[in-house]
Order: sequence, then C-alpha cells, then structure tokens
Amino acid sequence: HADAPEKRDPDSQKSSTKSLGMVPLPPVSRKQKGSSHTKQEVKNDVVSSPSPAVAASREDEKTNGQAPLVDRADTHRKKAAALPSERSSISLSDIERVYEFGRVIGDGNFAVVRECRRRDSGEPLALKIVERSKLVGREHMMQNELSLLGSLSHPRIVRLFAHHHTPTHSYLVMELVRGGDLFEAISDSGKFPEAEAGLMVSDVSEALEYIHGKSIVHRDLKPENLLRVAAGVCRLKLGDFGLAMVVTEPVFTICGTPTYVAPEILHETGYGVAVDVWALGVILYVLLCGFPPFRSRERDQEELFKLIKQAQLHFPSPYWDSISEEAKNLVRCLIEVDPTLRLTSEQTLQHPWVKAMTSVCMQRALTDKTQKKLQNAGAKIKKPQTENSEELLTNKTERHCGSKEEVTLRRKTQLSLRDDDSPDMNLQSRSFDQIKTSESVNQSMNNLVFQSKQNSQKSSNQRFN
Repeated sequence: HADAPEKRDPDSQKSSTKSLGMVPLPPVSRKQKGSSHTKQEVKNDVVSSPSPAVAASREDEKTNGQAPLVDRADTHRKKAAALPSERSSISLSDIERVYEFGRVIGDGNFAVVRECRRRDSGEPLALKIVERSKLVGREHMMQNELSLLGSLSHPRIVRLFAHHHTPTHSYLVMELVRGGDLFEAISDSGKFPEAEAGLMVSDVSEALEYIHGKSIVHRDLKPENLLRVAAGVCRLKLGDFGLAMVVTEPVFTICGTPTYVAPEILHETGYGVAVDVWALGVILYVLLCGFPPFRSRERDQEELFKLIKQAQLHFPSPYWDSISEEAKNLVRCLIEVDPTLRLTSEQTLQHPWVKAMTSVCMQRALTDKTQKKLQNAGAKIKKPQTENSEELLTNKTERHCGSKEEVTLRRKTQLSLRDDDSPDMNLQSRSFDQIKTSESVNQSMNNLVFQSKQNSQKSSNQRFN
C-alpha cells in the first residue's frame, strides 16, 4: 500500500519547490492555511487505504493489546441510524434532523467548522462542512482523512465519529475542541515558558508515537493543526490528516508546509515518519522564542529551502539568553539534518527536559486545584455569630465583678472544670457522672460565693456600728 519510487524529471525539481507557497517571517503574522501543496498528486500516495485499523487508546494497547473499537464513534454511528448510509447521498434537512448547528469556530480554504450538538442527547460536537466544489482534484485528500482518522483512537488526536455526504457538501462529525489552535495562541502570546512548551511537546510526541506505531506519517505537522483542549490550557490534540498516509517504504512526494518541511523531503532522497519529528523541533523552536529557525528576510522560498537543507541552527541573543541548555539540546536533537540520527517520537517523550517540564506543569496544576478546593471550602464555612453588646456587657459583668475572693474562687473552679474534660468533649458527650460532678462543683461554688458575701456584709456592719 505504499508508493514505488517515482521517476523524477530533473527539469521539474526547481518548479516543484516553488509550489509550496510563501513562508511567514517572525513574528508569525498569518496562518498558512491551505498552503500544504504537493509536487505530484497525493492520491498516488494513498493506494486504497487498508480497512480501518483496530483503534484503542494508548493505555488500552498496553494492557489489553489490540481491542475492538467500541466507543463513542460506534455509538454515533448507531445513533445516526435515522440518517441514510454514510456512503449514500442525503439531504441537508436529514442532517439538521439529527444535529443542531451552532456558531462558526473555524474556517479554511476548503471547509468551515461549526459547533453543533445532537438533538437526542445534547452532546456537544464539531461539524466540519466541506464544500465539494472546492475539492476538485483533491477529493482524495478528504477520502484519505476519513479513512485514516476514522481508524484512530487516542486522547491526543481529534476523534472522527461519523461522516455524511450531500450532493454539494460533506459533513464530518468530530470531537469538539474548544481552545482554538496553537497558531492563534502563539500569535497572542509570542512565546511560552519552558514548562508549558515542554508539556505541549509531550502531548504532540504522544500523538506521534501512536500514529508512527501504526506506520502512519502525518506530513503536515504545524501549529495550525494542533488544537488546544481549552482556552489558556497548554494541552494539545493533533488534527487534520489530509496529507497523512501509511508508509512502509521511503516516500518521494514533495508535500508539507514550507516552514516545517524536513530537508530529506526537499532532497528527494526518500523519507518516512522522521519528517514529523523535524516539524516538532521547528514548533518547539517557535514556542520558545516566537519565530522559526529558518527564514528568508526577502521571503524568498528558494533561499528558505537552502537554509533548511543546510540546517545551520542558531540561537540568537537576546531571544535565547534565558532558555536552558537542556531545552536547546532537545531542539538540536529534533532539528537534525540526518533523519537516522534524529530523535524518534518515543525518545522525545522520554527526553529528560520533556519529562521535567511536564512534571512541573502537572505539579502546578495539582497545587492550583488544591488551592481552589480550599478556597471553595472556606467560602462555605459560615462566620460565627457575634454576640451583641448587651450580652458582652453581661458576660463581662458576670466574669469580672465581685470581690477579689469571689473572682479568684470562680477562676479556680473554671480551671478545675476544664481539667476534668477531654479537649474534644462537649457537654452533650459527657457521662452522667461527669455532669453530676460539674453540677455539685457549681453548687459548691455558689455556696462559697454566698458565704463570702455574708462575711463581707457582716464586716461592713461591724465597721458601721
């Protein structure tokens, strides 16, 4: 199911690189939407894709091996029974009977993405609406995405649940990822702290490790195709498998996005899954400093490709002065011109810097969660009611008034009562004997106070007489 090496026309090599579109200069100012082009027809790469591979999460694969896919995707297919078969043509009203359309959350050259929800369950979803007239000559790209993405199930990959087709449009029912894409986050933030960048590299490496384990190469890894799970949250999911393919031997087709394309693609010496790791290295470079490692000042694409082939990596001051040597080391290992020396996705996931930065982010998240719980718990505790001024005066009078002997006796009695009780015991939990003892002590105290008053009164009468 893979390509045979293709004959290349030497005269067409220069023109092939010019078809890849323009490259943005730092800071990143616009998306390269729709700029992933190919020299040859990509459909030549996608020879009738095999039947969907058994899809299971990464954890399931470790414990249960290859388990049949019985999850939300199957549930959606069953619930969509009200619709005609996915392979047959249906009408827009058929789709609207099952899904309620919402606001537009994304758009590109060939498709619009809307929020939607199932009318029966209210489950929030994303609906990718592709206008077929814009896909003339590129139908194979959507067919490829449906074939591959529908066979994948991983927490770091956007899920495809179902797809339906009208005479004019195709509707892809997908997992809703609310945080926008990484390109927008880079445009807003400029760059990211090392801890957040490391966590994002970890997420992408997990996704790549999963698809590379299935001999799938993405071939268009870039910030526009990485979605954040929520706004302000640095957790990513990989999407857009339009250029992805199953590869079992070297591929020679030139494709991808100029800024992130690997040198072996430009050299046309054959490539494999390692091109995704190169793109990840470029993304990490951008995350840490805000601009790509190879760029043409004159926006000259031939110059850009020359720089990529040479792969002379620089960390210019002052942008990289505060970045750790460990982070720079990982960048060098990913942006390695020799694909056989380049780290794999699995090795990237186990890199000390990636593990350390992921641990820092996880610890911060746990601390923030604990603090939030404490704050919520504190808000629920009612403040004790304050005694009114009259009660305070009364208590003060009872506690401090009387002769010196009365006050001393009362204090000694109170201390005696405290010593008899355990620290966590209240009146209701005392035994009957304890209560009787307390009552007798109180009675004794009252008698002593009464005698003291009498003696004081007698003394006053004697002085008066």
